[in-house]
Amino acid sequence: MGTVFSFDLRDPVTPPVRRALEEAVAWLHHVDEVFSTYRPDSAISRLGRGEPVPERYGPEVAEVFALCEEVAHTTGGWFSHTPGGRLDPSGLVKGWAVERASRMLYAAGTRNTCVNGGGDIQLRGEAAPGTPWRIGIAHPARPG
Repeated sequence: MGTVFSFDLRDPVTPPVRRALEEAVAWLHHVDEVFSTYRPDSAISRLGRGEPVPERYGPEVAEVFALCEEVAHTTGGWFSHTPGGRLDPSGLVKGWAVERASRMLYAAGTRNTCVNGGGDIQLRGEAAPGTPWRIGIAHPARPG
């Protein structure tokens, strides 16, 4: 996906949490293999060139395309996974991947986490007891 993902876990890292973290990282590598527009060998790059892709990628690609269509409809067409006629669902995939990785950690018992995929962020719980997570968002019209 051409970006860095980070995990900030504020709960004890138990064996199930460690396994879930390893599984989340492996799954993100898989998502990169399927959806990265930076990799000519990714399933999405191959689809964009009209080439066949392995059937095992079908369900994930279908899920992402359905979400892309939903977001395109919701935004009145302002979002498109085919900008300029080129297949590129990356505007949705990072957030989708971050949310899925966060759910994997939650299922393993974490309650206070931050998953950040190149600025697409999923927060759960608190940064510390009684302390909310803090994030900063740059003003688009004011650099710095």
